[in-house]
Amino acid sequence: MNGQNNYFVSTEDKQLYQRGANPNLRGMNTQFGENFGINNTIIDNNIQNYKKYDVIPDKGLKSTLINKPHKLVLRFISGTSGTSPINIILNEPFKDVVSVKLLNGFMTRDTTTASTTTLTNDTSVNFITISIDELNNNYSSSTPDGTALLNSFATLDYDKTITRDDHPHTGSDEPNRHDIFKNNFGTHQDIRYFDPPLNSLSQLNVRVYTNHSTETTNISGDFACKLEFIIETKDKLRVY
Repeated sequence: MNGQNNYFVSTEDKQLYQRGANPNLRGMNTQFGENFGINNTIIDNNIQNYKKYDVIPDKGLKSTLINKPHKLVLRFISGTSGTSPINIILNEPFKDVVSVKLLNGFMTRDTTTASTTTLTNDTSVNFITISIDELNNNYSSSTPDGTALLNSFATLDYDKTITRDDHPHTGSDEPNRHDIFKNNFGTHQDIRYFDPPLNSLSQLNVRVYTNHSTETTNISGDFACKLEFIIETKDKLRVY
């Protein structure tokens, strides 16, 4: 038993439980001494201190550069006899044009004044062909002859669901019938790219055809049309 006591500190050792630091025991100076060896600093978690002690760098908002988009809205009506194409002068020219996209197209034809047959699915005319000299890029067929489609930019499809009667209370045949033709980018994907960029776009020369053959550009009172474009230029825009 006496030999085993050599592994333990005797309880009779008066130095073990003395008050204050005991320099005779290894580690006692840090465990029981007046100086615990702990030097903590309480950091105030405000914005300035947070940034000072933040080890992850703040990269800020993520951004990317895109071609600068411009919205262009045109409205035009059919011209007088001999007016073809319809020349549309833009109030400001677009410089360094990368692409021109037809976002939406809408045409109404008042068939009480139009000289052609009412355009419905009961006739052979179901779409309108839009030719724009500065933007034409559509391919078509040579057999059968694609005619106007061979040199066109977009088509507007007949929308039977929106045919309007201005006087439905008369109970007679629609006396003031408006046939509607529509185009949207989600369906038709009409876009013209320019590589290299087009130096300047200052005007548009437009021709209108029923289906793909008969030009109605110069039939007075035949139609009214609205076209909405997104024009992208080489200038860059930062978006977040």
